[in-house]
Formats: sequence, structure tokens, C-alpha cells
Amino acid sequence: MASDINFNCDIKYKNMSLDDIIISLDRLTRFKNPEIKYKRVFYDIVLKHLLSPSVSRHKLDEQNADFLVNIVERIWNNSVKKLFPATNKKCFTLKEYDDFQYNITDEYTLKLMGAKLNIADILNADFQKKLPLNLIFLKKLFNSYQKDNNLAEIGKAIREKFSTLFPVEKLILTEGITEEILLPKFAEVSGYDFGKNGVYVLSTGGKSKVLSIYAELKYILKIPVFVLLDNDAEIVYKDVVSVLRDNDRAYLIQTGEFEDILPKELIKNAFTEMNYDTEPPKDEELTSLDGTCKALELLWKSRGLGEFRKAHLAKGISDYLKDEKYSVGEIKTILDMVKSL
Repeated sequence: MASDINFNCDIKYKNMSLDDIIISLDRLTRFKNPEIKYKRVFYDIVLKHLLSPSVSRHKLDEQNADFLVNIVERIWNNSVKKLFPATNKKCFTLKEYDDFQYNITDEYTLKLMGAKLNIADILNADFQKKLPLNLIFLKKLFNSYQKDNNLAEIGKAIREKFSTLFPVEKLILTEGITEEILLPKFAEVSGYDFGKNGVYVLSTGGKSKVLSIYAELKYILKIPVFVLLDNDAEIVYKDVVSVLRDNDRAYLIQTGEFEDILPKELIKNAFTEMNYDTEPPKDEELTSLDGTCKALELLWKSRGLGEFRKAHLAKGISDYLKDEKYSVGEIKTILDMVKSL
């Protein structure tokens, strides 16, 4: 792509606020495909803050990576300098951060990842809000930074000590929110902390998306992937298995969906704690030929609790779950497979 905009001219822009920079840094360091996140965040910075020369998203598509990096470095670093005039103004690239997990070969993306941004001053500012885990990790990482350090080793030590999840070392792809909420909790009560071991659970939003997301990530991820599918996704499971990398694994739940492998006693006790002023469920009310979720829909309706929501139940189970005795059957099988990756 050839740039027809002279970025060496006297550009005009409005400074980013502290919130603007924190939001952008958060988005840049989430567990997302670098080929998507860098371009998206850099575009947003330019479109929201560059006043002259005037550009549109279409115009940015016509520019080369050098243009985008140059403009973002100017806006970002001068904004930080305005916010913190007396501090160290030390600039880093985020490439090494993403190198922990990704193998990026796209030259355009690599140039964006190499942008030199003043991150240290931002991370060391006083915040009213609690930082997300990725920024907590990044702050500890760069505060430990010394020239010629092995950042991968430092990062792993930070994660194991502070349970920061980052750098991610294993990825679990699931269909829904129940698994995303409960797998880390089942692991925790079983003595395997996802945060310390860098196990990231990504809910894809349904079986139809699992294969496409796995197909996208398998070519850029350095880390192993575990794909978990409900029983009605057998066709997707077979398609995933046919393209699995050597270090990746897939598991098809034997009967039904994830809610069907939850111990009925656990569901019953969690429901009772969630709805302490409601009649506890009878054992037969937790069973249906159409699966546990159908039984729970009828239970919620019979108790006048409104619409049954999987995430609400999962949160209630997570709050109640404190005993390893519930990590049985296929739940234990799944956790053992994740540990062995």
C-alpha cells in the first residue's frame, strides 16, 4: 500500500485522555488476534484524535503501516508527556508481549506491533479503578524489565506468583458462557489455578463458530488449544479433529451439553443458596428427557423466577462451589486433559 499523505508535515491532533490511553492499552494487550486488534485500536486512535490532515477509515486503508505507526506514536507519546511531564518517558514496543503467545509473520502487523509507545508512565499512574489482569501483568512485567532480560521467563514467574493469567499458556475454546465461568472454578477447587497456569477460556458463542475460530487461531498461536464441544456438535467435532495441530486436543461431551454433566446435588444446593426464600427443587425437577437446561427452564417457571439464564446459574454455582468432590466424571476428564496439554 502506498501512502499519499505526508506524515512529516505539521500534523494537528487533540491529546488522548488518561482514560483513552488506558482503554487503548487494555485493548492492545487482551488475548486477541494481533492482526485484528492492533489495526482496530490504531485506527480508532487516529480517527478520534487526528485533526489534520483529515483522514477517513477508507483513507487509512490506503496507507502503509509506517504512516499509521508514525501518527499513533506522536499522538500517544505526546499525550503521555502532557499528562506526566516530569516522568521517565521510556518507550516500549508490545511485540515482545505478544511474542509470548503468537507467531505473527504478517509484515504490516509486525510494524504496528513495533510501535514505540510510552507505556511505563501510564502503568505507574495512580488509578481509581482496578486494572484488568492483562494490565496488572503488564505493569509488573515492565517494572521488572532490565536490558537483556528474558521477558518470557520473567512473565511466567510473575504469572505463577500473582495469578495474573497472562502470559497465556493454554487456550480452551468452548461453546458457551457456562463453561467459561465454571471450568476455572472446578479447576481451582481441584488445586489447579487457571490464573497461575495461564489457562484462558474463550467462549465462542455457539458450536457454529468453534471451527472458524480454531481455524483462524491455529496458524498464529504458539500455545496449545483444547476444544470442548457439546454432544450435539459431533459434526463440528469431527471437522475440528481432522485439522488439529499435534499439540492440540478436542473433547466431545458424551451426553448432552455441559450443564448435563454437572452433579445434580451441586445444582440443587446452588439453586437453594441462590433462592433461599424459594422452595428447594426436588430431584425429579432437575431431570428431563430434553436435558438439564430444559428441566431448569421449567423449574424457574414453576418457582416464578422469570426466565432461566445459563450465566446466572453458572455464577450461582461458582459462588457455591468450594469442594473438590463435585469435580467428578466428565468434568474431571476435561480438567485432566487440560492439565496434560
